[in-house]
Amino acid sequence: MTPDRSTSRRATARRFSLADDRRWVRVQRAVLGGGLAAALIAVLLQAGVAEAFARADPGVFADVVANGVGPWLAVLMAAAAGAALPVRARAPAVLRWDGAQWWWQRAGEPLAISPDVVVDLEQWMLLRLNAATDAEGVRGRTPPERWIALSRRAHEAQWASLRLHLFLAAG
Repeated sequence: MTPDRSTSRRATARRFSLADDRRWVRVQRAVLGGGLAAALIAVLLQAGVAEAFARADPGVFADVVANGVGPWLAVLMAAAAGAALPVRARAPAVLRWDGAQWWWQRAGEPLAISPDVVVDLEQWMLLRLNAATDAEGVRGRTPPERWIALSRRAHEAQWASLRLHLFLAAG
C-alpha cells in the first residue's frame, strides 16, 4: 500500500531562544554613526563653515576640507566609532510556534506575530515580525513590525529546526 501524500506537512510546536547577533548590532551602529556624521557635515558645509576655516587657517586642515577628503574621513571615523562601541548582552527573546500561531516575547506579554523571511542566505536570515491581524484585518495596539537578524553562528544548536519551522509554518 502506498502512503497518502495528499496531506500537507505542518510544523510541530517549538520554542526558540534568540539572542541578538552582535555583528548585526555593530553594523546598525556603524550605519547610524556614518549617517549622523554625513547629515552634520552637510549642514556645516551648507552653512559655509568649510570656507571660514579655509580663510582663517590656510594650512593642511584647510586643504583637506577644501579637497573634499575631510567630510569623507569624518563619516568613516563616525562609522568606525559606532561599530567600536561595546554591545551589551540582553536577555534572549523567545520566538514560539504553538502549531497554529507564531508568538514573540522579549519583555512582557507575548505578541501574536506573523514572521516573514525577507533575506535567507542559509548562514544568515533577516526576519520581519508583523503583529498578527484579527479577523477584520485590523492590527492590535502593538507596534506593526520588528526586524530580527539571525546568524547560524549565534544559533547553531537550533538553526536547522528554526529554518524548517519558519518555512513549514508559512505554508
